[in-house]
Amino acid sequence: MDGTAAAFAPISKHKSDGGFRIDINALRAVSVIAVVGYHFRILGFAGGFVGVDIFLVITGYLMTRKVLTDLALGRFSLVAFAAMRMRRIYPALAVVVVASVVAGWFLTLPREYLKHILQALSALTFVSNFAFDSDNGYFAMAAQTKPLLHTWSLSVEWQFYIWMPLIVSLIWRLASFKSKDSAVLIAIQIVAALSLVWCLWKSQSDAMGSSYFSLRSRAWEPLAGGLLAAFETRRRSKWDTKHPWTENLIVAIAGWLLVAISVAYPVPESRWPGLLTIPPILGTAMIVAARQGTGTGSWLGFSPIQRLGDWSYSIYLWHWPIWVFALGWLSLHGEDVSGTHKLVMLGLTLALSAASYRFVEQPVRMRRDFWSPRRLLLGSSAVFAALTGFIAVAFLDEGFPNRLPDYLLPAELARKTNTPRDECFRNANSTKKAAETYCNFGGVEVAGRPSAVLWGDSFANQYLEPISAAAAANGIHGLIATQSACRPFIDDPARNSGDQRACRDFNQSMLDFLLSHTQPSIVILGGNWGDSAEISSLVDRLHSSGKTVMLIMPLLNIGFDLPQRWIEKQVRAGRAIREWRVEANPNLTMSDLRTEIARHLNRYRNDPRVIAVDPQSVVCERDHCYLVRDGQANFRDTAHISNVNAMQFRELFDAAFKSAVR
Repeated sequence: MDGTAAAFAPISKHKSDGGFRIDINALRAVSVIAVVGYHFRILGFAGGFVGVDIFLVITGYLMTRKVLTDLALGRFSLVAFAAMRMRRIYPALAVVVVASVVAGWFLTLPREYLKHILQALSALTFVSNFAFDSDNGYFAMAAQTKPLLHTWSLSVEWQFYIWMPLIVSLIWRLASFKSKDSAVLIAIQIVAALSLVWCLWKSQSDAMGSSYFSLRSRAWEPLAGGLLAAFETRRRSKWDTKHPWTENLIVAIAGWLLVAISVAYPVPESRWPGLLTIPPILGTAMIVAARQGTGTGSWLGFSPIQRLGDWSYSIYLWHWPIWVFALGWLSLHGEDVSGTHKLVMLGLTLALSAASYRFVEQPVRMRRDFWSPRRLLLGSSAVFAALTGFIAVAFLDEGFPNRLPDYLLPAELARKTNTPRDECFRNANSTKKAAETYCNFGGVEVAGRPSAVLWGDSFANQYLEPISAAAAANGIHGLIATQSACRPFIDDPARNSGDQRACRDFNQSMLDFLLSHTQPSIVILGGNWGDSAEISSLVDRLHSSGKTVMLIMPLLNIGFDLPQRWIEKQVRAGRAIREWRVEANPNLTMSDLRTEIARHLNRYRNDPRVIAVDPQSVVCERDHCYLVRDGQANFRDTAHISNVNAMQFRELFDAAFKSAVR
């Protein structure tokens, strides 16, 4: 996801040495087209999300040039700079945020609505990058359910607006008269280099993807544009009237080619920003530096392109909420997104963007006699206060559940995604909230009694409640060793090279711990299994070291968001559906994988120290399996069990513990 503001905003019509920068306005148009094309899943825009990186270069150039120009003229003010940015960004953003809160009232479930309005508040305070980063874990809501996800980059940009002018103005004032521009240029180069190094390192080491939302990882992108502005300032200060070597058509064409290839090529978004982010940043910088096509006769001055450039900020703000809410409505009515639907969404985006530009952006920017700083501040404060009050009421009422039919509330309950003992569940970077190395479950630790450890990923942790209850009933103390997206395995450099380093290190530390201690003597293994040989080698290793192994077999591969689909079925039926069972086909039950696992474990069929726990026996009967039973969902997403019905598996683990302690 993505989004940015200043690059979209005409800054005094981009007046520069060469007059109005048609090329920059065209670049904004192309960039917003790329972003919308990517989000609307239009052919040819596989890498369109790089549009946000392009925007950041543009905003860095424009804002750094603005700051340096004002400093050179002795008129720079941090307060005035911030007020200018607020005037340009906040009004249109506030309108979209309020509109999304209203739309969410009709289209969003209570729990999701609470998250949405909190994210709306974070968008208006320019901290949404932190909010979405904290909601970026394994069980976070899907991007398609977050109407304001694109505002994260507005927050990154605003944070850039705080630090860049502050540091640049400080250096400018401290440097000697003759070296001010050089000092600023050196400082920007140093900070940009540090940010790029940090970005490249985090792209390889950050399993959570937090660097995607971080100014530290993104700062080098706007600073690439800032460098161009600093070079221009330095050249002007030396009365150098010669055109630099960059200002030629070949550089511009090469830049446009880099941008076009980056937009069209399906670059991997999972490790973004990273090494592959450099080409679109370089291409954008080349276009800006080349200053080609700035005349009115250029193809870049084609009226529709320039109009899209003018509307680009509003287009960006409106397109993503329209897409998210439209997808939700279509899904609710059992329809897939068609080409016609996309055309309607594009038309609505353009219409609302044009209206926003004419009736919100332009009046606030141009009619300063009416929209004085005082009125702008009062208006912004009123919107913020109203939203804060609305959020307080929403939390007291738990998301206004009375908006919806009562029969949808069980599905809402099933979608609660807090994993059991969340404070003890490690994220993909191997960190957790709880201070102790391993949290406890089950009974009290007693000398001489066997103890257990639950080792695995979320597919192990989901059974923590029934496991803990069964362990306590059998007088067994346990330790929790679970990590997001990290199935248990014996680390092998060749076989596991594709796994996250944090996961490999965690599994190695767990194996070392178990092999070097007598207790825990019972190892409960659970995971998102995919390789029966991998399971077999781990079971063999633990068994040979004297451990009792309880292996949790795979459950079901549903393949769709069960609560959402249940909601849709009930809405279309206009009534509650208390039972939903499906055919137990081989794909659903993962019969091939289960058969392979059973074959590997067959040699332990008479060994009491290898125990298979099969949760499928609880939710499936003969030729069918229950997705919903007795008015409750058995699953909370596409594969994980619902916390509501987790205790139905207790008897399985109770029997397994009894067998283990005989």
